[in-house]
Amino acid sequence: MYWHAAGMKTRYRGRILFDGEAYRVEPDSSCGYQDKNWGSDYTSPWIWLNCNSFTDRATGKPLGLTSLDVGGAGPVVLGIPLPRRLLIAFYLEGKLYEWNFAKFWRGSRQTFSCPEYPDRVEWNVDAWDRKNKIEIRFSCPRDSMIKVNYENPDGEKRHNRLWNGGHASGSLRLFERRGRGWAEIGCYDGELGGCEYGEYDR
Repeated sequence: MYWHAAGMKTRYRGRILFDGEAYRVEPDSSCGYQDKNWGSDYTSPWIWLNCNSFTDRATGKPLGLTSLDVGGAGPVVLGIPLPRRLLIAFYLEGKLYEWNFAKFWRGSRQTFSCPEYPDRVEWNVDAWDRKNKIEIRFSCPRDSMIKVNYENPDGEKRHNRLWNGGHASGSLRLFERRGRGWAEIGCYDGELGGCEYGEYDR
C-alpha cells in the first residue's frame, strides 16, 4: 500500500447536491483534505487521522494555518513487514513538526492505540524525537461513522472492521525538549476531523 497526502489542508470551493438538497462549500469554512491510496490492499492495522479545524486552548484563537495528518501503522518495505509505524505531521501556523520512521537519523519513536468502544473509536498517539514530542487524543462517535465494505484488487475482503468518519474531535499537546525534560509549547483542540481505523479480524 502507498499513501500520499497531496493536501494536508486544502481549500475547496463548489456545490454539492445530496438527496435533493444543495450545499455550498466555501474556502474560508472548508476543512478540506486531499490524499491518494494505491497498491494491493490496506495495511493491517490501518490508521488515518486528519484535522484542519484547530483552536489554541490558551487563547481560544482559531488557527487558520494549522493541520494534523497521521497515517499508516503496518508498513511493508520491499516486501518486508515493519513493526507498527505511523507517519505524523503537524503544521502549526507556519512551522512543520514531523515524526517519520523513514527518516531514521531523527531518532523518531512512537506509541499508539485505537481502541473500539460501543459508542466511539479513539486515536491515541504519542511520538517524540530528539527535539519535540506530540500527544494526540482524538475520538469519533461510532454512530457518525460508516463501516467500509472494502475489497482489494485481487477480490479478497480482509478488512471487515474498517471504519471511516468525518466528525473526529479531540486535542493535541506539543512539547519541545529542554534539558532532560519536556516543556509544553501549547495545547490545541480540534474538531471535524477525518478518521479511519481498521484491522484484520484476529
